[in-house]
Amino acid sequence: MARNLGRQSCIDMQCEQSKPFLRRAHMRLKHSDPSFKAAKASPTAATSDLHRPRGAGHSNDWFRQIAVMSNPLRPTDRFARSFDAALESLQGPVAVASAANNAADSTLLSANTAFARASGWSKKDLRGRPLADCDRALIDVRPLFDRNGKRRHWLVLHRREAEGKARGSHKQNPTSAASGEEDPGFRALVEGIPNGVLVHRDFRPLYANRACARRVGFEDSAEMMREPTLLTFLPVELHNRALRRHRRILADGDPGPAQVLRCLTRSGEPFWVKATEKRILWQGEPAVLVSLSDVTEQVQMRRTELMLREAVDNLSDSFILYDPDLKVVLTNRRFHEIFPFLPAQHEVIGRPMQELVAASVANNVVTDPRVWRDREQFIADFIADRLRNEVSVTEDTWPDGRWDLVKEQHTRSGGFVSVRTDITERKRAEFNLRDQESRLEQALAERSAQLKGILANIAQGVTVTAPDMRVLLVNQGFLDIFGVPEELGRPGVHVSDLIRQSVRNGHFPDAEIEAAGGEEAFVEHRLTAFGRVTRSVDQRTLADGRVIEVRQQRLPDGCIVSTYNNITDRVRTERELQRQRERTYQNEKLTALGGLLAGVSHELNNPLSVVIGQAALLESMATDSDMAERAVKVRNAADRCAKIVKTFLSMARQRPAARSAIQINRLIEDVLDLVTYQLSTTDVTVTCELAPDLPMVAGDSDQLSHILVNLFINAQQAMVSTPLPRQLTISTDALQDSGQIRVRVRDNGPGIPDEIRSRIFDPFFTTKPVGHGTGIGLSVCHGMVTAHGGSIAVENAAEGGAVFTVLLPAGGAVQPELEEVEEAPRPSAERQILVVDDEPDITSFLVEILEAAGHAVDVASSGQAALTNLAARDYAAIICDLRMPHLDGPGLYGAISETKPHLLDRFVFITGDLLNERTDRFLKKTGRPCIEKPFMPAQIRELVEEIAERNTG
Repeated sequence: MARNLGRQSCIDMQCEQSKPFLRRAHMRLKHSDPSFKAAKASPTAATSDLHRPRGAGHSNDWFRQIAVMSNPLRPTDRFARSFDAALESLQGPVAVASAANNAADSTLLSANTAFARASGWSKKDLRGRPLADCDRALIDVRPLFDRNGKRRHWLVLHRREAEGKARGSHKQNPTSAASGEEDPGFRALVEGIPNGVLVHRDFRPLYANRACARRVGFEDSAEMMREPTLLTFLPVELHNRALRRHRRILADGDPGPAQVLRCLTRSGEPFWVKATEKRILWQGEPAVLVSLSDVTEQVQMRRTELMLREAVDNLSDSFILYDPDLKVVLTNRRFHEIFPFLPAQHEVIGRPMQELVAASVANNVVTDPRVWRDREQFIADFIADRLRNEVSVTEDTWPDGRWDLVKEQHTRSGGFVSVRTDITERKRAEFNLRDQESRLEQALAERSAQLKGILANIAQGVTVTAPDMRVLLVNQGFLDIFGVPEELGRPGVHVSDLIRQSVRNGHFPDAEIEAAGGEEAFVEHRLTAFGRVTRSVDQRTLADGRVIEVRQQRLPDGCIVSTYNNITDRVRTERELQRQRERTYQNEKLTALGGLLAGVSHELNNPLSVVIGQAALLESMATDSDMAERAVKVRNAADRCAKIVKTFLSMARQRPAARSAIQINRLIEDVLDLVTYQLSTTDVTVTCELAPDLPMVAGDSDQLSHILVNLFINAQQAMVSTPLPRQLTISTDALQDSGQIRVRVRDNGPGIPDEIRSRIFDPFFTTKPVGHGTGIGLSVCHGMVTAHGGSIAVENAAEGGAVFTVLLPAGGAVQPELEEVEEAPRPSAERQILVVDDEPDITSFLVEILEAAGHAVDVASSGQAALTNLAARDYAAIICDLRMPHLDGPGLYGAISETKPHLLDRFVFITGDLLNERTDRFLKKTGRPCIEKPFMPAQIRELVEEIAERNTG
């Protein structure tokens, strides 16, 4: 509460600090305009569009009429005429459309003559016409919101006539374009204060400082000054009141008291301001100066406080809050329902705790026996207990048999809160439960004999052990599961004898026995663990491979009941299901990662096209060898990036990449040359056990190199905290049975814990600290190996460390990689070419290539713009991007097929993702050529030349 009061004080201080600035601004206006005093003395001098005689034939509150027009009931013709007259009173072409989710789906309710003239329709045809029939390039649409931020109507402004008037006005009086230029000192004064300052006339903005514009949602004041009316920033329900107040201020200059208003930003978000208004002269005419202080936080805090009070008042529990002086601050209705003899809810505020406790004692609702001995001492002790205990939870009884759970604690501000919950039904249930328990104990004793007979004939093993560790019951199932002689199953046998028998039968690992220090020490250890059992569920694997589920429960009398169930078949089935589930889950995660990589890769192709193309152009235009060599280096690096992008796309779309014959041993040696220095910095010794004469592997050398580098670096990072020597062993061999090449990478690090081993190939899963790992390295390796038709697995070595095994198919079809050769441009005849792409860098690059080849080039940044170009003329070739907003390449192709089908054979498409299924279907259907980004200049020149010659030859 103190923090909120402090914040409120800061806001009030800012409001007070802004008032001197506004007073000085007001005085500056009064001195700069000689007619200021006269205007103030003669209120009738103010003229406004809203001051019209009663015989004007329509209501001035046209926003109220707009609200009525959106009523589901059709308005009368008389009201429609009045509404049209209201619109005619507004300056400029204005119309009002119905409230639809999208402005294009709205219909026009009415419009003035200026709007009809600008749109080219008659006023009779306007009402009911879809707004989509208007030329969107010539209209502005403004939303009108109600007090809840819900859009109610659309205000439609036509630009054609409005812009013409604006240009004419600018020519006649170029110095009157910006408001407030008559007094630059006023602008300098108010721009620096945090409060909003606004000057308007008939709610048309004349001046607004930066603070006011930004609060409403504009970047600067100039943008806000282009708004036709400020009423769109008030809820529709407030328009009538705002218009009446505006008329009163202009008429008699009396603004009345400051008011708190609910306003709306340009996007409809509500906020609250405290508005102070004053009548001034602006450019020689009356206007209203408004100072706005943002009080959104105070209003929201007040609403939150009221909501909290209402929530507390509606609690089903009794609630009372005291301040540090133990005086009542807040109660709820339930409190007064259970204490009806206390003062009413609005009267109890400020009463001390002692008075309330004394009233409870006087009305005999206290059952504590201490109250009978000394009433005054009981009251004093009761209050002292509350002051002494920070938190207390007690059960309290009423004379009529009711029970309450009382929770009391001190607040951080030093107060005290008490909450009472009625637990009468719960206490009755507890008493009934105790009665039932006593009856059950009797029934249990009667059925114990029957239970012994049942236990003797079930396959599950059962033992009951007394607190002194002697057996009370052992059934035949236990003897059969563990191979225990019958004499050890008799009552009175010590548990230690059963443990020794299990040791002799080999049911415990020898390593566990040796770690305990021998058989007797192991028996003592097991006895100690058995004696601490309260409730447990465990699985024990015997030497013969059987899995036994052991459930143990300590009874209230100290006895321990143990059950033993052979779950070997169930465990095997669950493990197999888990392996299949993890395999399916892994594939789903890698598929999702592939989709992400495809999107990122496609976005990278556009800038890569510019880098590769510009580097190629720079190489061809370089005048010295040094510059040409630098251009070649840039192009080679960009080519490598492009190849990685295409690899990602191939992985994401599950398309096979180009394969070449690879000698895996040579590839390992090449990769080790890259990482040897990094391995040596952490004293890692590398040992290679490479089998000679291995068959070739059909694969992508870049992808396989990436897999090996990732495995080597992961092994190095795993061994950083391992004591010397740190050993990395790489081995290869051929598996004759499966026809695969096996690559094993083994380290002597800490290994991989069993609980995370199944997740290390999951995308974004990593055990490294933040900033040292992304969690996608091994998942990408998994995807690459799978794309090669192989597999990758991990296990812990018996001597310690982790072993990664990669299996790749030997042999296979090989697709030779064709080296791209950049040919010198050939001279060609000049032709007109159209380039359609929404990326400015791509279009400028294409223009540079084609103009260098002697062609004339037109550029369209969208499919819509291209339709305009194609409507005016034909082109020898059309280079079009497949993916563009609004109207993409396929859409443009379809539109041309209806208007100019003879141009379809001149289309050349470019894209960053040829592996997209939708793109593939479109290109197969049309048969048009497509160049994948990034591309070389020669590809563009040759394809354009070929299409141009074919269609003009």
